[in-house]
Amino acid sequence: MELEGSGRRVLEVLVPHLSKVVPGKPKTYLGYKYVHEALGLTYLGPAWGESLKKQGLASLADWTYENDLPGITGIIISTGSYEPGKGYFKLFGKDEGDYPWWAEEVRRSKDFNWSPYIQDEFDLKPVDLSSPDREDITVSIIIRDSKLSVKVKALNNECQICSLALEMPAGKKYAEAHHIQPLGEPHNGPDVIENMICVCPNHHAMLDYGAIKLHSENIASKQGHAISEQFIEYHNKNVYQP
Repeated sequence: MELEGSGRRVLEVLVPHLSKVVPGKPKTYLGYKYVHEALGLTYLGPAWGESLKKQGLASLADWTYENDLPGITGIIISTGSYEPGKGYFKLFGKDEGDYPWWAEEVRRSKDFNWSPYIQDEFDLKPVDLSSPDREDITVSIIIRDSKLSVKVKALNNECQICSLALEMPAGKKYAEAHHIQPLGEPHNGPDVIENMICVCPNHHAMLDYGAIKLHSENIASKQGHAISEQFIEYHNKNVYQP
């Protein structure tokens, strides 16, 4: 059984969060609403969990079960009960409330190598890392793992400049999110979706190093993601190096 697109996008939200997860401590897990909003999904009701099931959660859970993989969907919980849905236990043939098994599945998920099933990440050097009080690895993680970054990639799924999305193994596609006005000093751009653009690795590098100008009329747009002309003008004046 192959993992289809909506399930893969849910998985791409979960895997970066595994480093923060403590098995058996649901307060370190993710809520249904958080994952739903991170992907920019339409609320289908009647509850956040039910809406997410229809848009990737159920297919991801079924895929892990059919392929005998760790039950990573167990780190998505109701923030009211701090438990996964009843269907999580049922799918794996476990009694509802089998907490030791649940904690073990979460532990297995942390130890498992999910990299073949999600988009790889490129470690580019952003233009704002010249500041002596910045740490490269911290900045890279903030940009790569943010909820807004996930949302921008989910909404566009290809480069907004050239329409390219790299073809990866198992039919996966890859693109990246870039802050147009960089976050760190000396630029101090805001971490808002209007300041972000989805790009291929080539255009990401060119933007990072100020190799190209941006023109709003040449940037593809998708509903739910509007880039502000303010940040495009900032890039062209302060980052672009003719």
